[in-house]
Amino acid sequence: MAESRFEVFFQQTVLRQLRAYTNDVRSQVGLPPSPVYFFDRLSPFLYLSPSIPAFEYPRSELPSQVHFIGPLLSRPTAAFKPPTWWDELKGNRPVIHVTQGTIATNLDDLLVPTLRALETEDVLIVATTGGTTTDALKLRSSSTNVRIEPFIPHAHLLPHVDVMVTNGGYNGVQMALANGVPLVVAGQTEEKPEVAARVEWAQVGINLRTQTPTPAQIQKAVKTLLMDSSYRTRIKQFQTQMQQYDTPAIAATLLEQLANTKRPVLKT
Repeated sequence: MAESRFEVFFQQTVLRQLRAYTNDVRSQVGLPPSPVYFFDRLSPFLYLSPSIPAFEYPRSELPSQVHFIGPLLSRPTAAFKPPTWWDELKGNRPVIHVTQGTIATNLDDLLVPTLRALETEDVLIVATTGGTTTDALKLRSSSTNVRIEPFIPHAHLLPHVDVMVTNGGYNGVQMALANGVPLVVAGQTEEKPEVAARVEWAQVGINLRTQTPTPAQIQKAVKTLLMDSSYRTRIKQFQTQMQQYDTPAIAATLLEQLANTKRPVLKT
């Protein structure tokens, strides 16, 4: 019940402007307001899924108009200014990145437990707070192996990362897979439980099956991913598959087919 209340709050408050914009666009083309929330809709004509089939467990009911087009990846930019400690990423210590994204940002859910889990380990921890102030987190950790920033573009950071600890935001997970980074996932809101389930099923990481893992759970999972080469092998396979997708071109081709035929674009 608590999760249902959160979902209602998320849809009606966090996504309120998105819903208003969607209905405004619909009204401009003569359509009534949408009867369902934005993320609950499924077009009967074409649905572009920004991932690869290997990340979706077998589903006999998956509609034929769902097409996997590969991940939507951000690219490095010349505007990025690295923090002063950036060269430490090139050292010999494994790099562990922990993030809770930009929505579920309670420090005690994942960030603080991860810092405590790894503060005595011979690793470099890069924690990002989702664009919010870093002061509160810095007060909770004085470890010398921790670097805290409000935000670092994943396109720049993930090529240096050995393990990513995340609450399971979809885009962040896709970026990790595309960069060959195994995952520790702990999330129970929005799309995150479904993402975590797929990470576990695909054997590209460890699903802790909780939103509030203990430091001991995180430490064990991170050590497993660093020591068990099967995860690295599996995720390298994912990375190779993702590199075969020209996502913009695939999406454009499918959209053009829909525009030309005005009929559902079904998998053959």
